[in-house]
Amino acid sequence: MSQILNGRGVSASFDSDGVRLDLRRRRVDIPLAAVREVRTAEDRVVEIVLTDGATHRVEGGNPTATAAFVAALTAELPRRRDPAGSALVTTTEYGGNADAWAALAMIAALPLAYVGYVVWVGVTHGTRVVAVIVGTLPLVFGLGVLFLTVQEAFRRIVLARRGITVLAQAVGKDGKKNVVYEYVDAEGRVHKYSCRRKAQRTQLAYDPHKPERAAHAMWPPFAVLKLLTFFIGSLFWLYVGGYLSFGLLW
Repeated sequence: MSQILNGRGVSASFDSDGVRLDLRRRRVDIPLAAVREVRTAEDRVVEIVLTDGATHRVEGGNPTATAAFVAALTAELPRRRDPAGSALVTTTEYGGNADAWAALAMIAALPLAYVGYVVWVGVTHGTRVVAVIVGTLPLVFGLGVLFLTVQEAFRRIVLARRGITVLAQAVGKDGKKNVVYEYVDAEGRVHKYSCRRKAQRTQLAYDPHKPERAAHAMWPPFAVLKLLTFFIGSLFWLYVGGYLSFGLLW
């Protein structure tokens, strides 16, 4: 995008294809040919007027950014416009920021609820609270291992379905144990990948839809066995932590 205008609950950006408005729960794409004019209604408000008269308003962050956005977008408008206007606009509905904030609120509520549980155990069961506090360590560790295992399994599945294998060259070290490799994707862009292999060259598979997602080649049965081992290990630590922390409720 050539320029971005961030405002209250909306972000406007544009490139040679059109204007994009990212709202809280939807995204609006407007082709440049459907725009009749762009004007500053107020110091902080941009109005995008379509060829059929429909208007989209964007409240900018500050007058300077608002004026710069209007000038830059106006310069990009084509000479020939399409009178269809709103008929050319596409709207995509999605969860947006509201769902993201709701998810963050739920995640933040979990540790707060656990702290409340620890306080309740300390008040009602006395020394039993020591086991609850100790159980926090294996519980957190198990959750961390489970998260990393699921993440790695997803990466391996994606690469198995559409990964492109290339030969990567070692270019340095990342810490004492990890070796940094460089590989080139189909577009000619260079990416880096770090792992504990010691070879000067190694085969990597990367995702063409997201080239920075990569993994070194591994025999499929060994990869499955490795993931299964970590998964079982995470369940073990979750059980230990859960028993110590919540055993008195069972």
